[in-house]
Amino acid sequence: MVRNNIIANFVGRVWPSLLGLALVPVYLHYLGIEAYGLVGFFVSLQALIGFLDLGLSTTTNREVAYGLSSAGQKEKTRDLMRTLEVVYGLVALLIAAGFILSSDWLAREWINEQELSVETVRLAAMIFGITLALRWPVALYNGILLGSEKQVLYNILSVVVTTLRSVGAAVVVVFVSHTIVAYLVWQLISALLELGVMALAGWRVIRVDSDHAPRIKISLLKPIWRFSASVGLNSLFAAITKQMDRVLISKLLLLSQMGYYTTANAAYSAVSMVTSPFASVAFPRFTALIASNEHDELVATYHKMCQCVSFIVMPITSILLFFSFDILLLWTGSEDIAVHSAQTLSILAIAAIFNSMMQIPFMLQLAAGITWISLWNNAINLVVLAPLMYFLIKHYGVAGAGIAWLIFNVSYYLIVPHIMHRYVLPSEKKVWYFTDTLLFIVLSLATFGITYLVQSFVQGLLFLFINITVGCLIYLVLSMVFSPTIRWAVLDLAKKAPFLKRFLQKQVSVG
Repeated sequence: MVRNNIIANFVGRVWPSLLGLALVPVYLHYLGIEAYGLVGFFVSLQALIGFLDLGLSTTTNREVAYGLSSAGQKEKTRDLMRTLEVVYGLVALLIAAGFILSSDWLAREWINEQELSVETVRLAAMIFGITLALRWPVALYNGILLGSEKQVLYNILSVVVTTLRSVGAAVVVVFVSHTIVAYLVWQLISALLELGVMALAGWRVIRVDSDHAPRIKISLLKPIWRFSASVGLNSLFAAITKQMDRVLISKLLLLSQMGYYTTANAAYSAVSMVTSPFASVAFPRFTALIASNEHDELVATYHKMCQCVSFIVMPITSILLFFSFDILLLWTGSEDIAVHSAQTLSILAIAAIFNSMMQIPFMLQLAAGITWISLWNNAINLVVLAPLMYFLIKHYGVAGAGIAWLIFNVSYYLIVPHIMHRYVLPSEKKVWYFTDTLLFIVLSLATFGITYLVQSFVQGLLFLFINITVGCLIYLVLSMVFSPTIRWAVLDLAKKAPFLKRFLQKQVSVG
């Protein structure tokens, strides 16, 4: 089940991410850099107000994973989900009202637009607020599907809805109206459809074997409020920390600079295509293993997931680091965007290395019910990061935001695992640092660093492609030589390809 869920999550994350990356040049061309920057600002607001989730989506995941695997808890779980629907509905109304009432202030006092009119920005803010309100309860139904380990179903629905939303938006922008308002209207329509589809799927999963009519029981919120509040408060600090860059950029710099930074962030988001599928699978799996006290299986699963994430993340981040200008130029077709975004993308790629390594340990913390570590980490970093990021953006522009993220994520990587492993899997800290992460960091940076030096002597798109491909193959072979986990994982995948299997085995024996 774990393997199928990981594969499903990869497809579910990779396809929407690739689709989004493919359509960015379309949005940049037809909407313009300012409008695309405005979309980036709205996305940051969406993440920033994520604290209103109050940790309930993570709690839903955890409670469903526990409730559906425990005798006598299924009806209680259904009642809890019905109760949480009411909570999500009230929050959605609050979000819509908040955006509508503050739209004029955002347009006149916060956004530094040059080409877009104040009226356009105000209308865009209202439409986005209603869209966000419609999408808000979807987190509850996602939590139901993920907690019940229905990742395959979840990702099929996610791919369909995301494709409709992204491709539909591109069609509207290209053939109907080249405006940000038209783009956002389509987002609103697709949000309404997504809400209906995910609600239907979520309830079919948890009502499949019962005629019990779920009821609203406020008393069911009492046992979960501590965990939910801890996760919610942690989410608040994390949201402020993660979105501080774009909020400050939108205030301190021109909206066009926000567009350049949003473009760099979109390329950098490719890393999440790797970490998100593993994290989605890891949380319910770790929860079940801890609940059943299967320590050895927990240790093995933890290290396998960490190593797989590191193995796949490192070549992606290394390529973004060393070849940022070439990638942006090929992707957007704009030398102006490549020039203004390349440095920021390289810095963000280094930050992504350390951030991605922390995703599986964070899921382990949540599964063990330990939320205070991340809470204190985010609170302390927020106090330090806010003035640092303000200073760096003001003096170094969008690259300053990337530098601040780099400092934050390196500190996160060095400090938090040291504390976490005192409470969860205490004997596994050194293995995590040296075998699960540092090994792949060294192999990848060395391989692609040499590849970058070679590229400086020979120019051309064809040679760039060949050079990166050779670098990936060398990294693959080195990883198989030094990591038994990766070696057996690759050989297992090659079972249905005899010629490939013999080749890989030959390389391992030579190494």
